[in-house]
Amino acid sequence: MKFVELSEAEFKDFEQAQACGNFFQSIERKKLRKLMGWDVHLFGLKAGDDVKAAGLVMIKDGTARLALGPILDYKKPNLLRDFMEYLVEFCKKENLIEIEVFPPVLMSVRDVHGEKISENDCSKIKQVFSDLGFSYKGETVEIENVANRWMCVKDLSEIHNQDELRATYKKNVRNKLRKVSPLLEIDELTDKSQLGDFYVAITDSDKKNGVVSRKIDYWEDVWDTFGDKAHFVVVRKKETGEPVCARVHFDHPNEVVTFVSGTIQRFKRLNGMTFLQDWTLNNTVERGYKRINFYGLRGDFSKENHLLEFKSGFGVVIEEYVGGFNLILDPKRYRAREMRENVKNLARKVKREGVKLADKLRKRQTKVVRKVVAKEESVEKK
Repeated sequence: MKFVELSEAEFKDFEQAQACGNFFQSIERKKLRKLMGWDVHLFGLKAGDDVKAAGLVMIKDGTARLALGPILDYKKPNLLRDFMEYLVEFCKKENLIEIEVFPPVLMSVRDVHGEKISENDCSKIKQVFSDLGFSYKGETVEIENVANRWMCVKDLSEIHNQDELRATYKKNVRNKLRKVSPLLEIDELTDKSQLGDFYVAITDSDKKNGVVSRKIDYWEDVWDTFGDKAHFVVVRKKETGEPVCARVHFDHPNEVVTFVSGTIQRFKRLNGMTFLQDWTLNNTVERGYKRINFYGLRGDFSKENHLLEFKSGFGVVIEEYVGGFNLILDPKRYRAREMRENVKNLARKVKREGVKLADKLRKRQTKVVRKVVAKEESVEKK
């Protein structure tokens, strides 16, 4: 077999026809990452004219990364071995530092309490990577930035309408929906110029969670790159039209994917995300999709796992994937890069803590001023 660079058409046709094809390996994501400054390759293994394996490989800062790839039949580990051998050879020639791979291989399906419903043997996949010198990142529980090990999904193949859908929810979710539905409405954006309210909701949530927000230019690029496959949705107060929360979700032949959501904190008690989650599910059913993927969450199943607690109310299951593997090609440069990253992260942390402290001081100062003003007004009245 030959290891080649595939055309966009070849890659797209193969990726979308495979059971493990996914949003992270889509042509649209390739285009977006190129706009973000990544060097992106559509590698493939071909037997004659037939594509047998493919992977969207992104390269930046000396690291080649495969998020939820490569795409192939994982019942044939030799295909994976061949693809990875060629990729390692390519990365060495390019003088790269590291390779990170997160295969789309399902390890188990669990209920919302963490009990296993089914389990797959991933030992042969792990062995392929081990034989090639990769280290296994382990059965982690945290949300990953690159590709999540834990995903929250819902099978919609037997659901045909809203009544059947809501019958799968927990009772408290249905009660919330009855209360908030008269107060809220959906606004699915139709023009890029409308992204402002979406952006406000996302950045307000990011600020609350201590996350550095992407600039609005990024979301404009997402709009342009994904076209009608991307759905930007804002929940508004019916009475005033004010934005309450927002989300973007994407269509892929295998599933609908919810990507980023955010709530404006002063409207948090309106339960806008519950309203939006129900609308997204119903919209997915109406458009004929059989599966929705709410993506990442922590895999610890503790009572403190608020994201799991929220998502579990909608009749979901949890998919656990095999996780990440990495191969360090240049240990010396890898260590130097890690040291630089640690310094940058420390500086970011100090900056975040400084902003939080400044906010606290401003709030305390405002309270003091209000008390003084109130006291003076009280004296004047007397």
